[in-house]
Amino acid sequence: MTAGPESSTEGQAEAGLAAPTFRFQVQPEFHEIPLGMGADESAFDAQMAAFASDYWGGQEEREPLRVLTAGLYGANSRHLASEGAVYSAMGVFPVGGSADGLERPERVSRCTLLASVQDLDNPDPTLAAAGIAETLARSNDGGDVMQVRLPAGPAVVHVAGTRMVWELSDGTQERFAIRIEIWLPFPDEDRVLLMSLSTADVQDLYMYQAILADTADTVTFGAGDEAHQEELPLIPAMAPPPTSNPFG
Repeated sequence: MTAGPESSTEGQAEAGLAAPTFRFQVQPEFHEIPLGMGADESAFDAQMAAFASDYWGGQEEREPLRVLTAGLYGANSRHLASEGAVYSAMGVFPVGGSADGLERPERVSRCTLLASVQDLDNPDPTLAAAGIAETLARSNDGGDVMQVRLPAGPAVVHVAGTRMVWELSDGTQERFAIRIEIWLPFPDEDRVLLMSLSTADVQDLYMYQAILADTADTVTFGAGDEAHQEELPLIPAMAPPPTSNPFG
């Protein structure tokens, strides 16, 4: 990640100089969660400790929370990386208020953003997108499926809801969540980039649809032209991601 008005990231589907690359930009409200790719165990632990410190602050009494956060997010990040994830982030978006800061936001909406690379059997992006759309339409997840064309090529949008139920001592509690996916085949590889945004703040669905659409519009594959390369520096996903202070 690089700091600035917008943040950028680039991923490599696998280690090696010949691996296909891509870039995309995210809004500054997204805070990257280390995945530890390319880092040894001690370096990854240091990255997660820094993330937990940024999340909770440096107060001494919050050390148990920092340790718990680093452990939970660390275990989840290792699993995500093993499943092909190349980018993970938490989004914290203020809702309401004024742009000048005179009026405080009414509330804060949260989401998670995950980008992963999966293998495909079809190198043709148009045919791949059509096959993905048909498969998703027939899946048990249901939801809405739509084929679209992005600047980077043909893609598929999938929006689905999830109902979660907990049996508690005082009764049943349920919660709903929304998942918005964009499946974007690589232009000349048997691979697909999957960007998935999930949130329990279902009332903000339209806002998050627009946010993910804006992010997907910035995806570029390959090294790109020289001017664009200066705008979005190369950051291999398999290298240890820089750890900044995204929360404060």
